[in-house]
Amino acid sequence: MHARAPQSSRRDRTLAAWPVLLALLLTGLVYRDVGRYGFINYDDPVYVSDNPQVTGGLSPAALGWAFTTGHAGVWVPATWVSLQADASLAGPGPAGFHRTNLLLHLLNVVLVFLLARRLCGSAAASGVVAALFGVHPVNVEAVAWVTARKDLLMAAFLLGAVLVALAAADARRRATAGVLAALAMLAKPAAVVAGPLLLLVVRSLSWRPNAPRRGWKPDLAWTAGLLAIAAAVSLAALKLAPGEDLAARFRKPVAVRAGEALVGVFRYLHRLAWPTHLTVRYPDAAVTTTLVPALLAGAALIALTYAAYRWRRRAPLVALGWGWFLLCLLPSLGLVQGGQLPLADRYAYVAGIGVWLLLAGAALQVAAGRRALQAAALAIGVVACAGATIGSVRQVATWRDDGAFWQHALAVNPDSELAHVNLGLHLDAQHKPAEALPHLEAALALVPRGDTHYDAGNVCVELGRAADAERHFRSALQLKPELVEASLNLGALLAQQGRLDDARLVLLAAEERRPDVASLQYNLALIASLQGDAADAQDRCRRALKLDPAHAGARELLAGISAQTRTTSP
Repeated sequence: MHARAPQSSRRDRTLAAWPVLLALLLTGLVYRDVGRYGFINYDDPVYVSDNPQVTGGLSPAALGWAFTTGHAGVWVPATWVSLQADASLAGPGPAGFHRTNLLLHLLNVVLVFLLARRLCGSAAASGVVAALFGVHPVNVEAVAWVTARKDLLMAAFLLGAVLVALAAADARRRATAGVLAALAMLAKPAAVVAGPLLLLVVRSLSWRPNAPRRGWKPDLAWTAGLLAIAAAVSLAALKLAPGEDLAARFRKPVAVRAGEALVGVFRYLHRLAWPTHLTVRYPDAAVTTTLVPALLAGAALIALTYAAYRWRRRAPLVALGWGWFLLCLLPSLGLVQGGQLPLADRYAYVAGIGVWLLLAGAALQVAAGRRALQAAALAIGVVACAGATIGSVRQVATWRDDGAFWQHALAVNPDSELAHVNLGLHLDAQHKPAEALPHLEAALALVPRGDTHYDAGNVCVELGRAADAERHFRSALQLKPELVEASLNLGALLAQQGRLDDARLVLLAAEERRPDVASLQYNLALIASLQGDAADAQDRCRRALKLDPAHAGARELLAGISAQTRTTSP
């Protein structure tokens, strides 16, 4: 009899592992192709592909930069270090970054399973929770987009902190959980809710029937320490990366932001329940609200929160799941803004775990002791996972390249200026200017911007439409006079048409604003040379070389003028 116990124990552990293995298998199926995807021309260049501080890999200088920069309007030192490590290990190409994203997501699936198993005790229910987290379409953005690395890394550290905190209440475990929570904040400042979240999780243990009494004093002292770390992280983030989008968000009246936040809770619930028409950036209409929906949302939120509190002892996992969802969503609702947008799918990556825990707790409570109901609940969970898997396979495919990505964005929101611009730039990069121009013009009809006029002018030059190109370049300079590239291209266009005086006027106007641009001095030198003013041409070539000693064109032109001057001298 005693000899069989270890074998039985091993069999039990093997059976308990099957649900998480199936969750990992489904997740791997959904994301099996992401390692072959490229960068997306939205934020990926800023974060990674055109950022030499990342593509150069790990180094002492790069580490220093990671902890002191507000690049891209964010302060995420742990995320920068992870991206630098990718570049060192796998090179600057997209494959390594995508594979690390997937590995982090798979790690998070395991951590979610362990968390659910610790809280609900059922391997089957925990497997469903982990699978829903792994394959849900709302989470595709966080996994398939290299830029969203910060959400994956934050989740891994935060889940690790929660699991350590649940393991035991001794000082060493608390310290370890605190370090992991701090790392989560360094991955993304939205993790500043770690203190209240960990307090909620550990206090939920005392809601269970026959649970031993738990003193408040150690938990509150621990939470106060985490809040102090959160305050320091918040101050550092605000100082190093205040963010223009964030500042614009806070110019809205508090009442308006509060109303949008209340309705925003239910917008995220709707996306988790029915994840369709998902895209990378939603229009303002998806965020704004009016008084009546805000009041209704507020009343519903109060009622649900009160019900969860009242049921905390009868169904502790339901109360914990609801609290988890609200706390993790709080930094991304526009009141205490942790991200630069008030609505994005990746913001539900961690918050959604609370909803899956809530549903698991509700199912276990309803089906307790009833095998038929347990089987029915499990079947519903399996069907939900299957549906989510199908939806995510389709959603992941939209991230394979810029064309598929922006075409999907326009299918979701035909009036997306951002999608029109980026699809136009993608098509132009694919040497399809005739297809690119309509998208750039559609973007200008929605929101006239100097940069978009400049891009449209360049496409018109490629198409040989000089008059349209001139119109776009002049419009670009009216909207954004400091756009020196538009002045350079307009000057070159006019010079090619023999309109040297007009070209010179355009470049001189740009010089008043930016006299320190070598290419501007060089172009003025070319025009002066064509107009027979060798002295001015020489002077401007020297200015260009002083600004950029490696400017080959200025050096060649100066040498040519000097040789011509020596030849014609008596």
